Amino acid sequence: MVNSLNSSIFLPFTLFETVARFDDYSADDMQCGDMGEDELLALGLRDISAKVDPYRLVLYDFPLNTPVDNEFSFPQSGRKISHQECVNILFTEMKELATMFSFYGKYKILIGEMIEHFRYGNGCGFYSSRLDLAFHDRLNSYTLDNPRLLIESLIEKFFSNPNSQNLPALLHEIKYNLLSSALPKFNAKEDRINGLGITVHDISALAIKLFSLNKYAIGWDATLFFDAQDHFGLDVIDIQNKLYRQFRFFRIWFFLQRHRDFAFKPFFTNFHTVIRIGK
Repeated sequence: MVNSLNSSIFLPFTLFETVARFDDYSADDMQCGDMGEDELLALGLRDISAKVDPYRLVLYDFPLNTPVDNEFSFPQSGRKISHQECVNILFTEMKELATMFSFYGKYKILIGEMIEHFRYGNGCGFYSSRLDLAFHDRLNSYTLDNPRLLIESLIEKFFSNPNSQNLPALLHEIKYNLLSSALPKFNAKEDRINGLGITVHDISALAIKLFSLNKYAIGWDATLFFDAQDHFGLDVIDIQNKLYRQFRFFRIWFFLQRHRDFAFKPFFTNFHTVIRIGK
């Protein structure tokens, strides 16, 4: 016999929500077209591309052919090109450089799709069923401070005690303990090459909701909804990071996003999954 507990608590019930808001357009990594040449140069963004000088709109006669910073770079000879030619070259180069971080596994094509969306999406949100799958797999694969496992263990503890009756107290305990759990980020070692680290890496906003909770004569089950969002954009802190700034990929990305004459819009990456737990 099923004892549905849904009627005794208001569902869906939000178990966790990050302080960071969903759809936060005020975040620095969501800004675009807000800098001129002087501001970019002040950040050290002198050597942007190996193929073109996007400040002067000059195509180099002899490409540098290096994915990392050339601290000894000097003005290259070349020919003037149009703004649109420069855009085409920078996006092509960005895609080529992305393969350094995305050359293995079923998610490696994601970065190409997201670069295309960066160019043509005009800031609209991005969704991919592949990201949903990756998110689902991540929640079911790691064990340290996993919010899914924490919720499961607390509900199991509650139902294993025959005297437990206070469901609101259980939900409060879950909410409190989730504050010390870890967000399911894509920052594992394999994410550096499988396309997930370069496309998502972090999670900006996360909400966990309890959709159903049922007690059986033997056992129980629950349905959880994980809703997540990241920003496909770079902020000043990102480009000042010594690791990131050494790669042309990130310098091109920042330039295309933040230079006022290019101003390609960053966007929100949305992904979610439904997970059923129980004993």
